[in-house]
Amino acid sequence: MREIKFRGIREKTGEWVYGYLVMREEPFLHDIVSPIGNQSSCTWAIKRGSEGQYTGQHDPTATEFCEGDIIKDHTDYWEVKFFDGAFWIVAIGGNAEPELLCGNDYMEIIGNRFENPELLKEEPTC
Repeated sequence: MREIKFRGIREKTGEWVYGYLVMREEPFLHDIVSPIGNQSSCTWAIKRGSEGQYTGQHDPTATEFCEGDIIKDHTDYWEVKFFDGAFWIVAIGGNAEPELLCGNDYMEIIGNRFENPELLKEEPTC
């Protein structure tokens, strides 16, 4: 069974934090709560829209795939998205159909939609 966790960019520092996602209506922010020990936790306000769920998979360097990651296989570039109850990879700058995210020993993370939006505009050159 896959570990359920999220990541988000801290509102104050811009760094990534990992833990459970808490969505608030007021003041229209989301939080990431990370457990510390058995009885305490730390809560960080994150930038709304930066939240992404861990997919349960990773690249060959053991870096975890999360929603919003941009990955490269042998020839194509893809964005990791969650829809229809599953994690998919959606082609960037091409006409390929979305594919279920699986069998990733040949895929590597080259960035994410939040820190590297330029990678979404057209096929990246890496």
